[in-house]
Amino acid sequence: MAEKLKEKENRPGWIASINPWVLKIKNNPERVAFVLHRITGLLMALIIMAHIYVTGTPARVGWDAWAEEIAKAHGITAVTLYFFFFAGIAWYHGLNGIRLLLVEFFGVCIGKPEKPKPPYLAPSLKACQRKLLYLVFILWAILWAATGYILFAS
Repeated sequence: MAEKLKEKENRPGWIASINPWVLKIKNNPERVAFVLHRITGLLMALIIMAHIYVTGTPARVGWDAWAEEIAKAHGITAVTLYFFFFAGIAWYHGLNGIRLLLVEFFGVCIGKPEKPKPPYLAPSLKACQRKLLYLVFILWAILWAATGYILFAS
């Protein structure tokens, strides 16, 4: 029974969904992007739930408490949290989502099929898709920096 649960080296299964470094492929930013996309999606869901809770404050405790919450939201601590958590997460998740739509829905950068050979790296991950991924990382850094400038300069 224990042999069935043991995962093969080149087919790591469900463990690779949790830990991108399980795959024994050097220079694998696609797996890191995959895990980051899942984590940012979960964090965005949590941020939306917190936002719904805060916007429901007037219904629970009245408008005075709402005014206090809004005053807290304009402090430097809250703006810094918005920058690090919401702006960074939203920009990355959105840009990577656009890349995934282009690749998986529209077939951009899929490449020609090849006969599989170890280490079973898809040909699409060798050139065009990797450039798209690097473009996502570069645009994310630029847009996140621009958001920081807008938040902290004003």
